[in-house]
Amino acid sequence: MQVATDYIRHAARAARKYAGDPLGGPPPSQPPDAEFYKTLAKALEEIAAGLDALSKQE
Repeated sequence: MQVATDYIRHAARAARKYAGDPLGGPPPSQPPDAEFYKTLAKALEEIAAGLDALSKQE
């Protein structure tokens, strides 16, 4: 099964950016916006769907 990772990787980059991780650059002066949370939710949905599909295969 092929799992889409675009949203997962985007959410990871955004999370690093908001955490101030050196890989993501300096932290922004304002808290995460709604777009960050939408992307994070989509990434978590894709992860859950992938895990569900894997558990059905076993």
